[in-house]
Amino acid sequence: MSLLTIDNAACKGCGICIQACPVSIISMSDDKTPFVSAEKEKRCVLCGHCESICPDSALKHNHLPEMAPIRREKLKEVTPDNIAEYFRSRRSIRAFLPKKVEKETLEEVIDIVRYAPTGVNRQMNRWVVVSDSQTIRQLGEGVIAWMKAMIPVNPELAKRLNFAGLVAAFERGNDVICRNAPHLVIGYTETAYSTGAKDNTIAASHLELLLPAFGLGGCWAGYLMVALQFSPDLKKVIGLNDSYTVHSALMVGYPKYRYFKTPQRKEAQVNWM
Repeated sequence: MSLLTIDNAACKGCGICIQACPVSIISMSDDKTPFVSAEKEKRCVLCGHCESICPDSALKHNHLPEMAPIRREKLKEVTPDNIAEYFRSRRSIRAFLPKKVEKETLEEVIDIVRYAPTGVNRQMNRWVVVSDSQTIRQLGEGVIAWMKAMIPVNPELAKRLNFAGLVAAFERGNDVICRNAPHLVIGYTETAYSTGAKDNTIAASHLELLLPAFGLGGCWAGYLMVALQFSPDLKKVIGLNDSYTVHSALMVGYPKYRYFKTPQRKEAQVNWM
């Protein structure tokens, strides 16, 4: 089966699909019909831009599932003003209600995150969602154990990141690692995948921005993320070995408090050219 099916009655030969193809494999025949030659088909990254951009629904990508039409009536609510306000009102949440998030809600959030961009449309992101309180506690204790081991090995790093102070606080009963979050969402890819860090960081950022729309909040669990990158023992707790590398970790739950003002940020530093 060829890569594309063209409805000749609907196709106007506008060539928009050719312009949209990120790998430039679509050509126009003499009779103004888009096509992909057999030798170029293997370069397709399955992004679906060609089918999704066709204004006349005249093109079908035969290697992709049926596409749902964009519901334009839903997008009328997205304006520069309200999306800017949404972005500005985002806060990192470190205090959570002692309440679990429904699994179906977390599934819906992660399902949406599938649409975050990835390098050459590889879609290699994977996730571990930790909801078991004992496992979350075990991960926090594992980070503290890793910090203790790092203090004599890399004192400069330990001092810069205040490992000694964090260890002391944790041992006093203050969970400075996972913040008593009811859930952890940990993102990873295969270690051999060269752009995994970029792809997963983009996806995790999408996830954090999505959370408030579901009444949830999140915060990057930076210490956990770093420890999972360097401690094989800690990775085993979430079922991973050296074949995989962790790139993100977020604490997720229902916010305990509500914010009413937006703190100022530094002016953007831009070189206009």
